[in-house]
Amino acid sequence: MKFRLINHKTKRLSANYLTDVYDLSCGEKEFIYCCVPNGEIGITVILKGECHIKTEDGWQKQSKVHLYGLINKVQLLKMSPNYREITIGFYPHSIQLFLKDSLHCINKKNGTDLFDLFKKDSVNKLFENLCQYKNDEDLMAKIEEFLKDNILIEELDKRVSAAHHLITKENIYKVDDLSSILNVTPTTLRNLFNKHFGIAPKDLIKIYRIKKALNYQLTSEESLTQMAYQLKYFDQAHFCKDFKDAIGISPKQYFLNCQLSADFSDFQHWRYDNFENIIK
Repeated sequence: MKFRLINHKTKRLSANYLTDVYDLSCGEKEFIYCCVPNGEIGITVILKGECHIKTEDGWQKQSKVHLYGLINKVQLLKMSPNYREITIGFYPHSIQLFLKDSLHCINKKNGTDLFDLFKKDSVNKLFENLCQYKNDEDLMAKIEEFLKDNILIEELDKRVSAAHHLITKENIYKVDDLSSILNVTPTTLRNLFNKHFGIAPKDLIKIYRIKKALNYQLTSEESLTQMAYQLKYFDQAHFCKDFKDAIGISPKQYFLNCQLSADFSDFQHWRYDNFENIIK
């Protein structure tokens, strides 16, 4: 599996609304990896091969251009031989600027065909442009063109962007505290989140807590307790439960496995053969 980040800060809309842009590909063999919940939502354009997502009913084939993200549990993805994709990652509340419908209606587990959300001509143009791009600068110019053509409003709801900042940067992990700081009722806050994030405030908080935990280094049982308190959990047991619900393994299993740590550091995903050995 090859993963390459592309500099997206050279264009105005991309710099404001995107978290990352990357080129992902695999070699001549089929490849399965685990996607970790990371609080992002975005657009995947499959340039070569096929991608399938594991569901309760088996492997579901993804559209060539689809919206993914805001998952709350580890997700398995299978790439065909010689697979390649370009992925455009958005801040969760930024994608709402390009959609008429509320994010609450988006399928976050199986991916959503982009034809269901954008005009057919616009989606076809994005696919054709990305299949023909010449270099990174040309790629970002084509992505910026797609953003310009499809943005509905440019002004983010300040309460929503502030809430995202408070959770991700200020480590505010209680819904009541968010409501108080933003001077809105908890009900209003939940409605704002359903519209602009597509999930409840407590769910986004959980995702970012676990994402932050994955970047820690665990050296002892005592460190695990300290980590739980640093993440503002009531106790270690609550933290371990949230971690296992989201990731599928306990914190100790993750931190004591150098292969999983290396995978996550390299490209925020795990190779399934490494992950599979832990959960058996």
